[in-house]
Amino acid sequence: MTKREKRRAHYKTLKRGYYHLCTDGWTGGRICYDDADYVFVVNTLSLLNLLFPVTVHFYEVMRNHIHLLISGRGAACVAVFDYLKKRINLNLKEKGHQALPPDYDFKLIPIENEEQMRRNIAYMARNASEVQPIVPGGYLWGASMMFFSSLPRLFETVRAGDLSDRALIRMFRTRQPIPPDRPIHPGLGMALPQGFVDPAVFYKVFPTAKEYETKLVKDYEAFVDLADQTGETIRFTQVEADDILRLELERAGLSLDVLNAESRVRYAILLHRKYRLDVPMVARMLRLSTHVIEQALRSKRFP
Repeated sequence: MTKREKRRAHYKTLKRGYYHLCTDGWTGGRICYDDADYVFVVNTLSLLNLLFPVTVHFYEVMRNHIHLLISGRGAACVAVFDYLKKRINLNLKEKGHQALPPDYDFKLIPIENEEQMRRNIAYMARNASEVQPIVPGGYLWGASMMFFSSLPRLFETVRAGDLSDRALIRMFRTRQPIPPDRPIHPGLGMALPQGFVDPAVFYKVFPTAKEYETKLVKDYEAFVDLADQTGETIRFTQVEADDILRLELERAGLSLDVLNAESRVRYAILLHRKYRLDVPMVARMLRLSTHVIEQALRSKRFP
């Protein structure tokens, strides 16, 4: 049994619970090339609770991967991934794009308490902001637009029940009946998240908009930890990096001006290893040369 097969077998044994399902970040390939592809993937996500014993609580569809907050048994989550992979592959092939690699896979991260739930939701919501200048609630291809927002009221919508069976089959590319009360954006032909995303978990862990906003911008350690778990690379802006250094110094009751040369090097190593900040950025922040930091990273003096 391969490592991948062992991991899938383990996932299938997981009990009913909440999970962060993250598909592989496909280096060199895409699952979405244009708006129609994003709409297709979102519409596929809207079918999951009709086809499998699962509930969708949050999602973000990115250019080369998907984040999905889902509840159900592990075996159902594995079936969900296989369905997503099959549908996405079919769409790619029909449009003449490169098919998914045979070993295209996913990670299933159990969420066992409310703090983990907050961290995972914030991490997923930040994904769009990592690759484009957009706030989470302004991203069309994720569930974040429906939370603490009045903007969905501006959307032109129709109910699935107002459309013909032929139109729904063409839109969703399946004969699976669509609940008649589900809202659809007629211009995009896309199921809107308020029709298939259960918001109860989100509002349980983020009862106020302020708590959500704070988590989105301040939980730096959690973002790094989740990036490691999902196999992704996180990039902090210079403003975020400056804030990280400020917070680390405040915890120690220090300021940058009182640090001697060795202390600056130790903080440089901490920022690089703990927060994945690149060496040139750390060097600028701590007024050190990149050569000094790179030497220290190789030295046994700074394990």
